[in-house]
Amino acid sequence: MERVAADRSRPVLIVEDDDEVRDVLIVACELHGYPAIGVPSADAAMERLRAGLRPCLIVLDLVMPNRSGWEFREDQLADPALASIPTVAMSAAIQGDSIRETLQVEALLPKPVDMDRLLALIARHCAR
Repeated sequence: MERVAADRSRPVLIVEDDDEVRDVLIVACELHGYPAIGVPSADAAMERLRAGLRPCLIVLDLVMPNRSGWEFREDQLADPALASIPTVAMSAAIQGDSIRETLQVEALLPKPVDMDRLLALIARHCAR
């Protein structure tokens, strides 16, 4: 995949409870020139967003302990300051176009994630 100039002030926000998966996604983003911030929970992501973080894209795991990606997305869509941030959902268990439409996400990616597909989505939303 070709390297594209990224807006370094707007990182990719990766919301993933699995430390290893989160780290792999961060490294993949950064190796392709996209800054990334990883958080282990929906609560941590919402805290960062409400503190002013404005990522170019949110990559969101749907199945997490405590608060799910579904609950995060509901809160995100209810907040006018956050609703327009593009979001890509990921899940090993949940798939289908109807789910993608319900969540109002750019894409619903199965796990393990196809990195080329994810990087193409990141390029679409995070390139200058």
